[in-house]
Amino acid sequence: MRVSIIFSILLALTISPIAQAEKVETIDGSNCKHGVHKQPKGIFAIHVFCDSALGTNVAVFMDYIGAPLAGKYHLGKRFWQGEEWNYDVTSFSWLRTSQLLLATSGIYGSGKIYKLDLENQTFTVVKDSLEGICLMHLKSVENKNAKVGLTDCETLKEEIIEIAL
Repeated sequence: MRVSIIFSILLALTISPIAQAEKVETIDGSNCKHGVHKQPKGIFAIHVFCDSALGTNVAVFMDYIGAPLAGKYHLGKRFWQGEEWNYDVTSFSWLRTSQLLLATSGIYGSGKIYKLDLENQTFTVVKDSLEGICLMHLKSVENKNAKVGLTDCETLKEEIIEIAL
């Protein structure tokens, strides 16, 4: 009996969930919610600035430092912004790895999708801008893949593609 209980616990610990979906927040246009959006079960947050006709712009910050210094952050430098990824953001998703995935518009932003390493303040482009596409929106993030909506500037038709993260 004891062996079967131990085996069951070990089996439960080794089986990973089949689907690991991350929540996607849409923050452009009328969906914009100005203010702080905290990382679930984490120490980071983003501040969303609903700048009306100038788009939705964001800044990442360490919400809880717990010490005077924490890597690239310290008591007098909690915010990270001023990069190409923070302009005209359409949507974002907190990844389970202390990373943030966000999509930008091609109107006032770069029209790219970025993955931010929050602790090291570095970022990579996971989807470059495309000619004729003015909006990119994250639709879903699951199992190291993202479904992205691409809106054509002329027809305003949206196509859904999948990208690897």
